[in-house]
Amino acid sequence: MTTDETTNTAVLIVGGSLNGLTEALLLAHRGVKCLVVERQTTTSVQYKFRGISPRSMEVYRGVGIDGEIRKHRTGDQKSGYIVRMNNLSDEKIDWQGLPWADTSDISPATAETCDQDRLEPILRKHTEDLGAEIRFNTELVDFDQDEHGVRGRIVDHGTRKEDAVRASYLIAADGGGGKTREALGIERHGPGVLQHWMNVIFDTDLSPVLDGRPLTSVFLTDINGTFVPRGEGRWLMAVQYVPEQVQRAEDFTDEYCRELIFRGAGRSDFKVEIVDARSWTVAAYVADRFAKGRAFLIGDAAHLMPPTGGFGGNTGIHDADNLAWKLDAVLRGTAGPGLLETYDSERRLIAERTLAQALARLQAWFKDPGKKLPPAEKIIDDYHVIFGQLYRSGAFITEEDFAAADGFEDPRKPSGRPGSRAAQVIVERAGEQLSTIDLFSGHWVLLVGSGGDAWLKAAQRTPAATSFNLQSYRVGPDGDVRDVDHRWSPAYGVNADGAALIRPDGFIAWRGREASDQPEKVLRDVFERLSFREKSRVADGA
Repeated sequence: MTTDETTNTAVLIVGGSLNGLTEALLLAHRGVKCLVVERQTTTSVQYKFRGISPRSMEVYRGVGIDGEIRKHRTGDQKSGYIVRMNNLSDEKIDWQGLPWADTSDISPATAETCDQDRLEPILRKHTEDLGAEIRFNTELVDFDQDEHGVRGRIVDHGTRKEDAVRASYLIAADGGGGKTREALGIERHGPGVLQHWMNVIFDTDLSPVLDGRPLTSVFLTDINGTFVPRGEGRWLMAVQYVPEQVQRAEDFTDEYCRELIFRGAGRSDFKVEIVDARSWTVAAYVADRFAKGRAFLIGDAAHLMPPTGGFGGNTGIHDADNLAWKLDAVLRGTAGPGLLETYDSERRLIAERTLAQALARLQAWFKDPGKKLPPAEKIIDDYHVIFGQLYRSGAFITEEDFAAADGFEDPRKPSGRPGSRAAQVIVERAGEQLSTIDLFSGHWVLLVGSGGDAWLKAAQRTPAATSFNLQSYRVGPDGDVRDVDHRWSPAYGVNADGAALIRPDGFIAWRGREASDQPEKVLRDVFERLSFREKSRVADGA
């Protein structure tokens, strides 16, 4: 093994799967130099993650790849149904409806189904086009850090070449079984491994239509598992097995898999060809902390969730979005290192609350032969989990009456409080209608009401607004944008002479409910606190 050179980068990302590639794409889009190392030889060949939530599609829309994702969609997100029944031949059909069917009143983005083996190459291509370096078949073998940066050694398993790496920051995106979290000395907590499953891919002439409706997924109680059509005659069967009941992954021979498929279909008069069978586990963990020094955990490295609800991979995408703009701000000198401490305070609570919702759905939908699931929480609406995330403290100015004990709010009844996602309002600009979500994408934005000219003038005189690259809009009949449905004021909880400051990830950082007699002083203080020049600012929830 030889060591030939040192690679210098701003951010070293360990793991080049869904969340690592998303993080690299978001950083590269901002011009941040990054290096991704992935021990696998290429992007995923497994289906794994599939359902991209509308909130995650907002993230991809912000970097301009939502259209390409739609072109590579798998299944039919717009019309495919979720079904629960004993078997496919049963007359009793429990139609579960369309997941994330219509969110046009909440977001300009729509949910998509794009299997991970199709999505990752899209992420890779656009990330490399933006100048990021991605090395597959390469592993981080050791690293250390101090107050100045991170030093590591990476090995290319193909050439056996070893390189040194120097980076300002490190991101662990190497999954639940990765080594980076343990190397950082970060423990995790949670129920642990809950279920053992077998994924069986098979080709068949079964119709992906039931009672005239196309299928997205079918929960089959006769096999305590699911059938998922994948297109062009290929299906996936996912079924549980219980090691405690002397069941093993090796027991899933082709013959036994066919038997299960016939049982799930309730008949055997169709073709079945087994393509692949692989075991996997359902686990529930959350890391005790999401950051240590200059290293951060995202995705499965930070939290493992059951697939029920489709929250796991999407939560990782939101982790990446939260962290990307903060790293960019600190690396550019717009903000102090204290801003990065808010990544843990914001994302860890949301991961805990989202995991609880995934577990509640797991217990409601499947039998628990191992009796390992904790008592279920009350299931709340998917849209609350996806769009209604509430941060208790972090990179925003907390209001005195703010309480987010539950972690979520109804996005169709937005509070407008700092720490919540900024609501969609349809506005008209230069004769064209658009969503405010598209105004926020990647930028600091100040919205003021029709009587908020004083806030606009104050922002122009505030030096920090320039370093934040602030974009400002007056919402009103003769403003920069016109409020089409008259929703701006109630959705943000401000008067016509009020203002709201939106972060680059679309969350509200501050609001002034009404006019101030010292608007310039107020904004100067807001930007000073949000720049996190003093570490003490983190503790007070600024």
